[in-house]
Amino acid sequence: MREMSPKFEAVQTAVKRYFERFPRVSIKALSMRTGVPYATLRRILQAEVNDIKDETIFKLIDRVMLREDRMSFIRDHYPALAKVVAEYPEQGLDDDGSVAMLKKFRYMDPHNFIIKLALTTAGTTRDDVQRLTGERGILALEEMIDAGLIIEEREILRVHGNGFRLMDLDDIQHQIQKDLHYFPRSMVGTQYARIGHMSESVTKEALARMVAMSGELLKNIEQTKDSETGTIPFFFDIMIGTYDRHTLIGDQE
Repeated sequence: MREMSPKFEAVQTAVKRYFERFPRVSIKALSMRTGVPYATLRRILQAEVNDIKDETIFKLIDRVMLREDRMSFIRDHYPALAKVVAEYPEQGLDDDGSVAMLKKFRYMDPHNFIIKLALTTAGTTRDDVQRLTGERGILALEEMIDAGLIIEEREILRVHGNGFRLMDLDDIQHQIQKDLHYFPRSMVGTQYARIGHMSESVTKEALARMVAMSGELLKNIEQTKDSETGTIPFFFDIMIGTYDRHTLIGDQE
């Protein structure tokens, strides 16, 4: 076995740990995601080389290392580059382009589901994404990490930036439809899930009172979720309106 340089050994260790964390990911899959040839990855794992190109290193560490570990690696082995990176911190999701990117992924599957998990206080993990969405979900996750929408730190995945909660009316209606698809039917009737529907003809005053009541309910649930954060991701949707708004106008005439 050839003597390995400290830099090469650090890369090899990171690749091995990546496969230990995600045993279902093959060398071929990592090759496709990084653009590093399969043969090169195999030689790295088997220590058949003792040095690799910087371009290959950067492709690999961008995928197999967490951001904190990646920055530590760059400081240790590329100190000049580390200074440049430190002077240009990553941008958040505050510009129009980033918000548009978030909107795009919200309308894709299983990206939408992963985003909703990552938006919670607890965030999510690769293991949870794979358990809930399979290999297709891991590929979607990698796509969003590549785009900078989701970041991974200490094995926790979260949506990046401060503007990620921006949702217009179309987004909310779309999310209600998605949540109906996600609804856990097997939990209907338990204390942990509820769904219902009702319709009737009522007075304009009654409709206004019901809208006000729904607003109070929304306010109470908002306060509860903010004061009792935990590890269980949940969703809550509410919608109340009229099938025929002309009847409201008619009452005013």
